[in-house]
Amino acid sequence: MPSGQPVAIQNTNLSTGSNGTQEIATIIPQFDAYAEQTFRRSGVPGMAVAVVQNDTVIYLRCFGVKNITTQEPVTPDTRFQLASISKSFTSASIASMVGNGELSWDDKVATINPDFQLADLWVTEHVTFRDLLSQRTGLPQYGSDELQSAFAYNRSEILNRLRYLTLTGEFRSSYAYSNIGITSAAEAAAVRAGMPWEDLVAERVFVPAGMNNTSARFDDFALAGDHADTYPMTNGTAVAGPLMNDEVNSPAGGVSSTINDMTRYARLQLNEGSIDGKQVIAAEALHETHKPQNIMNSSNTSIMAYALGWDFIAENGRVRVEHGGDLSSGVSTYITLYPEEKMGIVILTNGFPEGYTLKTAVTKGWDDLYFSGTVKKDWYNETEALINSALEPGASALNPYTQASPAPADAEPARPLVTYTGTYSQDYYGTLRVDTNETGLLVYPGHSTDPMFLVPYDRDTFLNQETNTVVNFTVGNAGTVTSAWFAPFDLPGRNGTFVRISL
Repeated sequence: MPSGQPVAIQNTNLSTGSNGTQEIATIIPQFDAYAEQTFRRSGVPGMAVAVVQNDTVIYLRCFGVKNITTQEPVTPDTRFQLASISKSFTSASIASMVGNGELSWDDKVATINPDFQLADLWVTEHVTFRDLLSQRTGLPQYGSDELQSAFAYNRSEILNRLRYLTLTGEFRSSYAYSNIGITSAAEAAAVRAGMPWEDLVAERVFVPAGMNNTSARFDDFALAGDHADTYPMTNGTAVAGPLMNDEVNSPAGGVSSTINDMTRYARLQLNEGSIDGKQVIAAEALHETHKPQNIMNSSNTSIMAYALGWDFIAENGRVRVEHGGDLSSGVSTYITLYPEEKMGIVILTNGFPEGYTLKTAVTKGWDDLYFSGTVKKDWYNETEALINSALEPGASALNPYTQASPAPADAEPARPLVTYTGTYSQDYYGTLRVDTNETGLLVYPGHSTDPMFLVPYDRDTFLNQETNTVVNFTVGNAGTVTSAWFAPFDLPGRNGTFVRISL
């Protein structure tokens, strides 16, 4: 894969050696070579990298291509999907409102948006913007993501179903990563502002910060002439796939931007809400988004916490405020801020999971070079092992499915397939429809037109080959199916049992 030439590199003579940092003019060439080598190693089609310090872009380079068919190169104005970096834009837009006196971080969300309701009514009445943005409501890890990906519900439908999603953590004393929690905060802010969140974040952040090629609407990304197509990867090989429309959860993962615009965003965040002499967000309100709110891990020498739409890490006497973003469709991004050094690095890629390994290795390499003058270890190899482990079936929230055992040797044949057809329902997931094809069953969850395929496994148990999980149908004394249990939908806080309501 060809690598683009440096688009804009500024070498400065800044040096803050008293803090153990290295002279920028020395490490920039080393970092450039390291970034190119790591990019080539990954097989990811395209990448854009920028570093800012003291309100100046000190490094910016684009690598590779935005489309493997046309071989068009990535440019500084190529739009990438940001995925979960979007969460920081939600906290920034709300910080703007806090700074203007329109909201408080500790305002109760349900008093502003009466449609907001969780399974626990007491928690519902007490949840604040701070709680939602710091992932401490008790919502289950990634809870409700499947309502978008599998059931094709819109944002309003998903938010209305939260009242049926069982809380799995203690309110204000647990951490679980939740996309819908961030979106709930954004929706409440939008209600107070009297406009859609997509307009709110543009009015409060994108436009005043001069981020002219940044949007929270999917079509603005997909229809842009200069956008990075996305590539799911297998063993280093990129395969073209459809763009993922994450607008349903746009406040948590639907923003798109360019490396040029993201340098402006990093400058805004590092310069106390100001850019080009204009105060976009009140300094105190923006600073609050960087503070640790919900401790995830701590020791005598380090703290890892969730701030407000950001991760907060303090280790080795240094503080980082950062967030990554990933989509299985082929997106991996990273932004890391070093507030004390007034420095930040942004990495945008269009491949996954290799893009995750790439962005992490490049970020770690910059950190090593800046603070110690040398890359300390093979970060690519170490990160690759971690992400591969996390993607193993049943290993983590990234792939929570417990795998089915091989069918027994004496497996019984299924009943006539029409026995299992019909509409099934439950409160949280809503309805799904079971139909037949020549070899098994087709399941259409919610509004989805993309069926789940089930093949006979053992009598009234069928196998979903995509996730290698089972679906068990319960048959009454009259030989009629009464319910079905779907292993791929039986997740923390969610029950996989559906009652059959019609043939």
